[in-house]
Amino acid sequence: MNYLDCHNHTAEWSDGRQSIEQILERAKEEKVRVGLSDHAGLGDYLNSNDRLLAYADFLSQYPVARGLEMDLGRGFTVSDEARKKFDYMIGSVHGMEVNGVRMGFSPLIKFIKGGLPDYNPGAQIKDWDLFFQAHLDLLNKEYAEQQYSILGHCTMLPALARSKNPEEAFPEWWEEKLVTTLLLYNVAMEISNRWITPYDRLMKKAVDAGVTFSVGSDGHEPLKTCVLDYPMEMIKKFGVKEDRIFDIPRKIQQN
Repeated sequence: MNYLDCHNHTAEWSDGRQSIEQILERAKEEKVRVGLSDHAGLGDYLNSNDRLLAYADFLSQYPVARGLEMDLGRGFTVSDEARKKFDYMIGSVHGMEVNGVRMGFSPLIKFIKGGLPDYNPGAQIKDWDLFFQAHLDLLNKEYAEQQYSILGHCTMLPALARSKNPEEAFPEWWEEKLVTTLLLYNVAMEISNRWITPYDRLMKKAVDAGVTFSVGSDGHEPLKTCVLDYPMEMIKKFGVKEDRIFDIPRKIQQN
């Protein structure tokens, strides 16, 4: 299959460290089609409908799928005019309110990269069941309010610091409710090369339930952009059919 990498970031419009021309070159090298999905949300790079319209017009000059990645919990209502300009919207969680205080996930990212070895999210999250339920509540609220296409990096949550084995860190009841939520709102689960998610048990539940999947490198720099080794491995391992992999009706040229 000629995969569409839905999740990439530019230096022009977001926190990427690459130009759109570099992304297109990487797509050519990796033999995939490419989608751009820079960060959106209140206080973020694309923080208004006017900015979204300008971004969509910029992307329309290139042979790419047009997407955006909204920061759930800090999102805003995308106007009908703006939404029609985009092929898809990724909704991702980059932070949550915990005990009345917003908890950003930047320390988690540093921890995963080998920094902050003493990172302990339990200092803020006293009740993990409540945290996981709050995560589900956030997804349901946001997905009920406007049309999203993809859930980005679904296990990029502080629970990753609890155990090296994600099947110990994440409860099965949360997995089951997450799958139900995705089916309810027809949202695809991203298979992320950057975050190596979903893990086997969650992937199997999603496949068995009939969830659709998207593939994404979450590319921020050229060397890791359009690399889809993990998504392709999981698609093969779990026998995901082509009609269960998110794509768009508009033809996107493979360079």
